[in-house]
Amino acid sequence: MKALLSTNILSAIVSALFFSFAASVAPLYYAAGGGVFLLLCIRYTTTLLLSSALDKPSKKKKTKSLYIRLITISILQAVFVGCYMYSLKLIPLSLAVVVIYTFPLFTFFANSVIKSRSIDLISAAALFISLAGIWLMVQGDATDWNGWGVFWGTVASIAQTGVNILSRHDDVEPGWGLIKYLMVLPTAIFALIYFIITPEPIASVSYEMIQWSLMSAAGMIGGFYFFFYSIAKIGPVRTSNVMFFEPVFTIMIGILIFQNNLALMQWLGILVIIVATSSLEIWGKKYS
Repeated sequence: MKALLSTNILSAIVSALFFSFAASVAPLYYAAGGGVFLLLCIRYTTTLLLSSALDKPSKKKKTKSLYIRLITISILQAVFVGCYMYSLKLIPLSLAVVVIYTFPLFTFFANSVIKSRSIDLISAAALFISLAGIWLMVQGDATDWNGWGVFWGTVASIAQTGVNILSRHDDVEPGWGLIKYLMVLPTAIFALIYFIITPEPIASVSYEMIQWSLMSAAGMIGGFYFFFYSIAKIGPVRTSNVMFFEPVFTIMIGILIFQNNLALMQWLGILVIIVATSSLEIWGKKYS
């Protein structure tokens, strides 16, 4: 049982690692001259094609209510990614991460209300401490505030909260089939928008744009797969808590790949996140 539990927690950690990679390469894509909707179009199209190729038809019959749930999750997921990527265009990655990572707090409180569960103040405090740790991490790079960037980041956070809660259901089976269904609608929407608003949709795309967008797509694919698996196994609250490791991984990628240097305050922020997140995971198993 303990080994299985460890595997389930590990899936959330791996998801955070993949998502951090997807976010880390997005600024490199923008630096190559790419726009938001091209990035989203390539990311979603790639994910749709791969998940369709790997999906094995399920014998479980899908009901009307399940389709409505999947469509809703799909829309919210598209809103999350779209707003997140647009936020990255308006504000620095580190600041966007602070705003986005209010979603574990929203998930915790929303889930408590839905489950008619009393608020665990210790758990809530651990989540706030984790968010404070993220804030400490970005003190050296939290410049260029843009109100709209923060606004769209908050919208993304709220949308992700909806995805977290709706994904935990007996009829929602994690795997490539789920990802495939969730990709269809946003793929069509983002592709349509891109080709409508771009004067030369093919000629304006460079090799560098394709390169970085595909790398971002690879991170998104892995993140989705392990994220929904974790949601099914340990629930939205615990998965969201573990996802606080994503900004830590993002910072680590910056150090290892992009040779970024961290100040003492940023190292302190990383330590705060690790301690708070790990502590909540130890006593937060009741949220599975």
